[in-house]
Amino acid sequence: MINMDMVGRLNDQKQVYMGGAGTFPEGVDFMRKLGKDLGLNPVVHAGSVGGSDHVSFYKKNISVLGIHTGGHPQYHTPEDIVDLINLDGEKAVCEYIFEALLNIASGSESLYFINQD
Repeated sequence: MINMDMVGRLNDQKQVYMGGAGTFPEGVDFMRKLGKDLGLNPVVHAGSVGGSDHVSFYKKNISVLGIHTGGHPQYHTPEDIVDLINLDGEKAVCEYIFEALLNIASGSESLYFINQD
């Protein structure tokens, strides 16, 4: 399960934060390498799932990724307007996720759940 929550504010360092990469085989290394190959700077929290809508899937033993581009002062305020979205950055994050899905789906390795508790 991939949860893309707050992916529209990629910063100048091109940091993409994620939890849950340790819930599937070789996920941490895979997400780090793929991100770097695409010109991003993945901040992968190995051994952490993080918190958001994907956690309920994790609790049902389903591998997850919770991906975001970081918090900002406008979060959950009326000042969080469309003009503040980094459209090129959001596109880069979406391409990252698409490539991850494509690689995992077309791979020959079995995908199974790894508990991080």
